[in-house]
Amino acid sequence: MPNQTDTKIRFQLSSEQVKAVAAMVEDQLFRVKFIDPKLPGHKSNLEQLHAAESALVILKESLQAGRPQTTNSSRIVRQS
Repeated sequence: MPNQTDTKIRFQLSSEQVKAVAAMVEDQLFRVKFIDPKLPGHKSNLEQLHAAESALVILKESLQAGRPQTTNSSRIVRQS
């Protein structure tokens, strides 16, 4: 039986949904990294922090991959 952390999940979101989730994850990561450690009794979970940072990178890369990009000939192409 695969470990839950090894399980891959596929789903579809619009680019606006991905932008919204990425913005919220980024805000939450800031809080977890810089604000929460100053609170009394705070216990950090580095494994969860690294997983969230990795997920944010994937979200941002998916947004970049979905954007039209200009080429040297000034045409707009969509990367697949």
